[in-house]
Amino acid sequence: MPKNAEDNDHASHSQHQHLHAHFQLPASEDDLNAHDSKILLEPIDDEKFNVRLGFLQYKHVYEVRFNLPDDIGDELTSDPLQNLNVKIESTEPLKEGKGHTIVLTFRAVKEKIMQESITLQSKSDPRKIIFLVLHARVLGKGKGTPSLKKGIHCVRIEWDEESDASDWQEL
Repeated sequence: MPKNAEDNDHASHSQHQHLHAHFQLPASEDDLNAHDSKILLEPIDDEKFNVRLGFLQYKHVYEVRFNLPDDIGDELTSDPLQNLNVKIESTEPLKEGKGHTIVLTFRAVKEKIMQESITLQSKSDPRKIIFLVLHARVLGKGKGTPSLKKGIHCVRIEWDEESDASDWQEL
């Protein structure tokens, strides 16, 4: 037991010294990619790409813009009815190199993991196609506001008819 205040300070100070932990582990590539601020494109094969959008918010609609490296022709088309949650807004050939700037609308309609697919087709050669598989982690209501990756912008929020915002009408 300490005999005076100085011993008390010393005992308390030495207890605090043991509470500090320092970890010096090298960051792995997975850790760095998980926090990347860019949309991540992962080629699966010549025709298929994973497009990782990161965290989005439930009931929000986003405009997504990214460059896709491809060589299927200058003009692309897609069936507007093939996916209710993803709509291709425009495809512009890149000025430098092969590929296109893709602009699409993505609707975050379910919480947790969303995976949506869409197909792009060459207008000049319908046999040339690209499959895009879009991946998003969707945060539910009250679960926070995600930091959006570069190229992703919220364009609107789709409120439910029975949401908290409409309660005032039921008086």
